[in-house]
Amino acid sequence: MLIGSGSLYNIWRLTPSRSSYLLRSLAITSVRFNSNSQSRWLQRSKNDVYTREAKLKNWRSRAAFKLIEIDDKFKLFNKDIKQNVLDLGFAPGSWSQVARKRTNPTSIIMGVDILPCKPIEGVHALQANILSKTTHNIIRLFFNEKFNLNEEDNLNQKLGYLDKPYMTGESNEIEKIYPVNIIISDMYVPYPKDFENSNITSNLTNMPYYRLMNTSGVAIRDHLRSVDLCDAALVTAIDLLRPNGSFVCKLYTGREEDLFKKRLHKVFKKVHKFKPDSSRSMSKEVYYVGLEKKTQIDKVGVFTA
Repeated sequence: MLIGSGSLYNIWRLTPSRSSYLLRSLAITSVRFNSNSQSRWLQRSKNDVYTREAKLKNWRSRAAFKLIEIDDKFKLFNKDIKQNVLDLGFAPGSWSQVARKRTNPTSIIMGVDILPCKPIEGVHALQANILSKTTHNIIRLFFNEKFNLNEEDNLNQKLGYLDKPYMTGESNEIEKIYPVNIIISDMYVPYPKDFENSNITSNLTNMPYYRLMNTSGVAIRDHLRSVDLCDAALVTAIDLLRPNGSFVCKLYTGREEDLFKKRLHKVFKKVHKFKPDSSRSMSKEVYYVGLEKKTQIDKVGVFTA
C-alpha cells in the first residue's frame, strides 16, 4: 500500500492487486476539449492578480488565497497544537501547502484526490476516490498508524482498518475512530496545465476540464454535481472528523443550497457561509464552514428531511 517514501513525505496508493474493488469505482468520463474555453481560461489567468501572486509566492494555484482568507476569519489552524488535516480534492495541492505552513510542524496532513499529484514536502497523498467507503477505511488506517496502534487493537485483517462500529467514550478511542481534526474540501477545482513551461500533454492531469466533477457551463447541472460532492465531503466528516472538529467545503450555489445548509446544521454547532475576496466575482462558488462538530450524529437523519 505504501509505495513511496521520503524524508519529508509519503505517498499512499491503492494497487490493482490489493484493491481492484476500489479501482472499479474510479470512473472518469471523457469530456471534449474546447479550444475557445482554453483561450479564455488562459487570458483570464494572465490578467488575474491572484494568479500572478500565487506564482510569486510559489503557491500551486490561486486557490491558496481562498483558504488563507477562510483561515484568517475562522481560525481553523493552530500552530500551538498538533492537528490532523484531511484535504479532499487535493490536486494541485495549494490548500495542503497552506495547511502545512499554518499548522504545527507535528501536524499530519493528508491529501486525497482521484488524480495523481506531485507530492508536497511534509504532506502525505492518497490517490483514490473519496466516494468509496474503502477510501475512508484507508484514511482511518493511515492516521491510526500515525497514532502507533497497539497489537491488541482490533484490526480487520482483510481490509486493514479499525473494526469498531461503536465509541467507548474514552479519548484515545475517539481519536482512533475519528482521527481527523480538520477536513477541507475544494473539490471541483480544475487542475491547471502549465502551458508555458511544459510540452507534455496528459488528458488525465493537465486538461482543466478533465476531473471527477467539472463545470459544464450548465448552471443547474454544475450546482447539483457540486451538491453531490459536498454531500460526499459531509459523509466523510461524519465518519472521520473528531467531535468539535472543523469542516470547509466549496459549493456552487443553486436551489439545493438551503437543503445542504440544513444538513450541515445537523452535524455542526456553527455553520457559516463565506465568499473570499480572492473568489472571482462572476463565480457562483461559495464556501461553507462548519465549526464544532456535534458528538451524537444520526447519519441517516442528516440526509432525510
